[in-house]
Amino acid sequence: MKIYLDIDGVLLDTKEYKQMPYLKEFLTTVFDISKGEVYWLSTHTKHGESDVALYHLEEALDKDVFEMIKDIRNTKWNTLKTEGIDINSDFLWFDDVIFQAEYNFLESVGKEHCLIKVKDNLEELVNLLKED
Repeated sequence: MKIYLDIDGVLLDTKEYKQMPYLKEFLTTVFDISKGEVYWLSTHTKHGESDVALYHLEEALDKDVFEMIKDIRNTKWNTLKTEGIDINSDFLWFDDVIFQAEYNFLESVGKEHCLIKVKDNLEELVNLLKED
């Protein structure tokens, strides 16, 4: 299973620009269930490069968490994040805010259940992922 991650609102608390609570546990779990197939799906990395995102994240994340995110793979997309998803694979996409057009696309291909909306912190999601 592939995992796609946004940065703002998923890895980072957008109000305080700091690491989300339970981020280390969340990343450990997603790397485990995806067997390492974790991908960026963020406006900060849309051109297939993560250098700028990593530069900014280094200040906001705990050192051990920052080391973990270095293993996240890049995707490329232009207008909608769904362009960066391998839609024919099993996947989960974690994001806090998406465009209606992105949701409509997921719905049109029967993959709307693959979108996981992130709110506040990741503790609940860690428990949910461990159950499945």
